[in-house]
Amino acid sequence: MDNSRSFIEADSPRPSILPCFLRGFLENPLRVASFLPSSIYLQRKLSSLECLQAAQVVVELGPGTGETTRALLNQLPQQSILLCIEVVNEFVNQVRRLTDSRLIVEKGSALNLREILKHYQLASPDVIVSGVPFSVMSPEEGHSLIESIYDTLAPGGSFVTYQFRSRVCDLAFEYFGQPKHRSVVLWNLPPLEIFVWQKNSTHGSVLRNHSDFDFDFDFDFDAT
Repeated sequence: MDNSRSFIEADSPRPSILPCFLRGFLENPLRVASFLPSSIYLQRKLSSLECLQAAQVVVELGPGTGETTRALLNQLPQQSILLCIEVVNEFVNQVRRLTDSRLIVEKGSALNLREILKHYQLASPDVIVSGVPFSVMSPEEGHSLIESIYDTLAPGGSFVTYQFRSRVCDLAFEYFGQPKHRSVVLWNLPPLEIFVWQKNSTHGSVLRNHSDFDFDFDFDFDAT
């Protein structure tokens, strides 16, 4: 895949989604992580993830207005499927404007992940990407969502989430252990972290050696 072309396509102009995003945030402050959409720097970091390059089934939880969705589509193979699950009506309508035969957009809660996958008769996802703000979820909801993500992921599959706080690490540790990779995206408002876990073949071996851990900062100043 020509990644340089993908970035050009991902950066192509779209009608302003800021009014839509602000309305979604004001109407659903506990469901929307930020009052601003994802930055191009976050989009680029997500689209460069190795786990996406050969993925056949990918789920995006909480795509918002679809900026990260476009970045994922530009990286995924042509024969793949991307299922987006979004609970905010206005955001659902915005994501459905993306014209791509690989895209399925479902209006619903991420907590119903198992049922939605079954409804569409999809195989276990190779990758699950989540923009859902775990920091504002109740402990019960957070634990339930992590459990659903772990149970539905294919063996060896990757769980990717971008968050403003690291609470998700505590929730995920029981199932995934330490994240395989952490990446700070400074050029986002507010700055955030990307966490990547890989599902083991057995639930019992979640503890990882610290030497497996990878961490980096994003100091990319080039917005072109």
